[in-house]
Formats: sequence, C-alpha cells, structure tokens
Amino acid sequence: MRLPILLIGLLGIGLTSPPLWAEEPQPQQQSAQPGNNKCAAPAELFQDDPQLPKLSEQLRKHQPVVIVVIGGASTAGTSPDSSYPYFLEAALRQRHPGEDITVINKGIPGQTTEQMAARFAKDVYPAKPNLVVWETGTVDAVRGEDVDAMAQAVTDGLEAVANHGAEAMLVDMQYNPSTVSVINFEPYLDALHQSADQQNVYVFKRYDLMKYWIDAGEFDFVNVPREKRLSLAREVYACLGERLADAIEYAAR
Repeated sequence: MRLPILLIGLLGIGLTSPPLWAEEPQPQQQSAQPGNNKCAAPAELFQDDPQLPKLSEQLRKHQPVVIVVIGGASTAGTSPDSSYPYFLEAALRQRHPGEDITVINKGIPGQTTEQMAARFAKDVYPAKPNLVVWETGTVDAVRGEDVDAMAQAVTDGLEAVANHGAEAMLVDMQYNPSTVSVINFEPYLDALHQSADQQNVYVFKRYDLMKYWIDAGEFDFVNVPREKRLSLAREVYACLGERLADAIEYAAR
C-alpha cells in the first residue's frame, strides 16, 4: 500500500489509490454550492472558545483582510479552484459583500509540521496576513514522527505567527474510516489540541466534522467510483470551506 502518498493527499478515497490530482485530468466545473444539507453539522463541531479580536476589528472597520492558509496536500486541493481555501474565500466574500478579502493558498504535499513552520518566512510573512490558518499533523502521523516534537513545532510556529502580528487558527487532520484503521491519529490530534489550548488558539475540528458527515451517511470516501473522485473531493472541499468560514465568523464575532 502506498500509504505516505495516499494519506498525505488525504481525502483517502481507497487505500491503494494515488493522489487524486495525479490520476485524472482536471475537468471544467462550475462552483459547487455548499449551502446544502450535506454541509450541515452541529455548531459545537466547528465552534471553539478562542477569539480573533484583530480580525474582528479589521472587518468592523471595513479594512482589507488577508488570510494565508498553509498546509499539506489537502490544503493544496485537487486544483487551484478545487480546494477548501478557494471555497473559504468565496464564502467570506459572500458574507461580507464589497469587502476586500483575500485567501492565499500555500498548501504543499508531504511536509511535517516542522517543515511547514520552516517555510513561514517565505510563504506566510511576506503576505502580511491578518490571519494564518495552519492545517497540519497528517504527515507527522503517517510517518510516525515524534509526537512531542510535533507539539513543540506547533507551539513554536504559533508563537512565531503571533510575534509577526498575525492571529492564528489551526486545522486538524481529516477523518476517513479506511485510514484510521491503519494510522493512529489520536496522539497527534491530542498533541495538536493541547498546543492550541496552551496558546489560546482556535482549532477547526475537521477530524470530528468529517467523521460526523461520514457517520451520518452524507459522504462515502471508501466506496466511490474512480470517475466520481474529483467531484466528491470538490464537494467536500466546498463544505469544509463553508464551515471554516463559519468558524472564522464565530471567532471574529
């Protein structure tokens, strides 16, 4: 099984599949409409206690907002217009019509938490973001990296973001029943959440959110035909973008 390739690219649709964007041409698609019942979830799954007061002030004063999303293959998406950062920008602009809101996607497949943090200086800070959304932990779990080292990298990265004047939000791992039976994500999830608690940083609980959708029968990541994988990925990214917009709105209330 090609676990490192599959799990880094996680939507994890089929344990022996190569990454979605490597196996199929990118079709021309219209924007997905995430405002449907499949995207629905209890508020407690995407709401957290920490707030984003600086971002709230930017929005209240109608000032430009820049959000950098840094992460792995699931952040990069299957194409530039099929990723959750793409749909996040669309959702935020819809909620704040006429406002200058930019979401920059800095997803690169195959990096550990420490490797992502090492490229903040090149990929994050030059954009002068108001908010940094950091999706991490999947590759660390896949490779069996030291949990404490990952937690320290998260803590150091969050401190560095704060020192550069930006607020931060973490996005935890994706959930797929096929992958959780092979990879033990729990220690890495716990470490990520503990680091966030220590830094009083908001966590978007993607793992729990996707588990809810799968358990509710809204999405099936296991028994999906090859020809429908791209459309499924796009639909899930659209829903994640919508719920992440909810989380940001809630934190910036």
